[in-house]
Amino acid sequence: MTASSVLPAISLYCLFSPPAQSNDFVNFQSIDTSLYVQFENKIDPQKTISPIVEAFGDYKIGDMYVYSIWQNALQHDYNGDKSTYYYKFVPRLSASKITGYDFSYGPLKDILFAQWIAKTKNMKYDYFPGISLDWQVGGFSWLRTIFYVENNAKGSWNDQRIHIDYGIPFNNRLGDFRVVGTFDYTLGRRDNPEMLEFKPELHYDLGKQLGYQSGHLWTGVVVNLGKNKYKIKDTPYFRTNQFSYGMFIRYSFF
Repeated sequence: MTASSVLPAISLYCLFSPPAQSNDFVNFQSIDTSLYVQFENKIDPQKTISPIVEAFGDYKIGDMYVYSIWQNALQHDYNGDKSTYYYKFVPRLSASKITGYDFSYGPLKDILFAQWIAKTKNMKYDYFPGISLDWQVGGFSWLRTIFYVENNAKGSWNDQRIHIDYGIPFNNRLGDFRVVGTFDYTLGRRDNPEMLEFKPELHYDLGKQLGYQSGHLWTGVVVNLGKNKYKIKDTPYFRTNQFSYGMFIRYSFF
């Protein structure tokens, strides 16, 4: 096993270790697989198809989110790398769970120490430590705000990031839906330009509509709005501001 594969192996073992070995430690675990087709990307191939695996675990001391994507070009004439990958682990330690003290106050649910550990093909690891605030807000399944200090693949502490992720379920005569998404904003410290990425997704419970168990088979659409993508400043000669869009099919195993 290579050094670059040790962290993913350890993290996935912890996330998917059998509950029988840790009944008092594991509260909940889930895994989702998706296939996304995206159009009008900047920097990347304009058209891509990407298998994605996501997992989440809630534990006695906190939780962990895992995300991995294998992105492939849908353009035969694309001259760059037609395939790349990216994965990240976001383990969080809960102040309330570890101390036994209730940190909730009004809409504030909990305070956590978070870490964002990420790897892109042919690049070193990114490591962002931060503080997370979890919120209890009516109409939201979850709402998290995380403030990170960035130690990026270049090996320097040179920026700061605000990350927000959320889930909003709703239903109407057409069926069950949810809006989920992320918002990331980097402050542009040192020589970095400010970067903004907003990615909302609309999920439709296709499985329930087809007569199967709800909450497993989803389909929907996604848009991705970005400013200075990958922290590359947008210019008239090299555009990095983007509005891309796509569609997906998703299956939740738990």
